[in-house]
Amino acid sequence: MITTILTNKRIINFTIQENNFITLSISDGYTITTESLVRFIGGNNEFVCTEDHGHKFGLNSPFDAEKNIKDLIKEKEIKKIELNQATGDIDIFIDSGIFQIICNSSGYECYQVNGPDNLTIIGHGGNQNDT
Repeated sequence: MITTILTNKRIINFTIQENNFITLSISDGYTITTESLVRFIGGNNEFVCTEDHGHKFGLNSPFDAEKNIKDLIKEKEIKKIELNQATGDIDIFIDSGIFQIICNSSGYECYQVNGPDNLTIIGHGGNQNDT
């Protein structure tokens, strides 16, 4: 179901909030929220991971994964979505690369998709995605 409803939609915004709570806003009133690992892999060997957000790594200021990912995905069209049935991981393909949500628990909810008409999809591993 996720692949059908989100394909051809546009990514509107990306935020990392307190306690690594992540929101991906998508056109037509859809959002994906997660507290799991999120990363972007780009075609130009770009690799940005939310685990690195706020770490200094010897830089002058903390690494801003939110800004880096947002700059790479904002206003991009979702071309394709692949859902790994075993793990619940989601790969969201856009022209510039792949936005990934990596489920880090086999027992807890990994992400939630919300949309119009009170749509709620809960994603987790083990082929247990519910609507």
